[in-house]
Amino acid sequence: MEIIKLKNINKVYNSKNNQVNALKDINLTIDKGELIAIVGPSGSGKSTLLNIIGTLDKITNGEYLLRDEQVEKLNNYQLSRLRNKTFGFVVQHFALISDYTVSENIEIPLEYGKVKHSERKVLINKVVDKLSLTDKINKNIKELSGGQCQRVAIARAIVNDPEIILADEPTGALDQKTGQNVMNIFKSLNKEGKTVIIVTHDSKIAGQCDRIIKIEDGRILH
Repeated sequence: MEIIKLKNINKVYNSKNNQVNALKDINLTIDKGELIAIVGPSGSGKSTLLNIIGTLDKITNGEYLLRDEQVEKLNNYQLSRLRNKTFGFVVQHFALISDYTVSENIEIPLEYGKVKHSERKVLINKVVDKLSLTDKINKNIKELSGGQCQRVAIARAIVNDPEIILADEPTGALDQKTGQNVMNIFKSLNKEGKTVIIVTHDSKIAGQCDRIIKIEDGRILH
């Protein structure tokens, strides 16, 4: 079932002295439950495409359909609600708050989603158990290894039970073994029915996905 459809998407960044065409005539359809890799050289538009899909950035022109809803017509409040409910985000350097505990970091999307306090502990315990973080739940982020931090970041991304997980170089800051462990988590989440889209430079990570989308100079090559 089709969940994401991008039609003739362009993204232009303007500054005083320069214009950058980050995405050029992007046409892409993603089905529910796919595990997708987006690959390409630095500056090719991979992260811009991921940010457009995740509604973190707006298109310059074109049409973005998410479950047949025209995303570009939504106001900022509607986009914020859609983003919190639909997407889970994982980034290369974790984006965790170092002075917070594991539990406090995972709780952040629940606060934005205005989930009742009585329900938060249940949801947090569920994801820390899934990601084998139960013994770390009250630890400060500064006490954790890189692999543990990335598991916390994934737990934070899935605590709201989003349909779509967007990961931007999620294994880039990890050694090969730890990176593979993180990829195994994404594969497991995909088997549970999550749509997972991963931006990566790692051909071994990309090769484990159902489909590889190659971008260069803002265009999809294949």
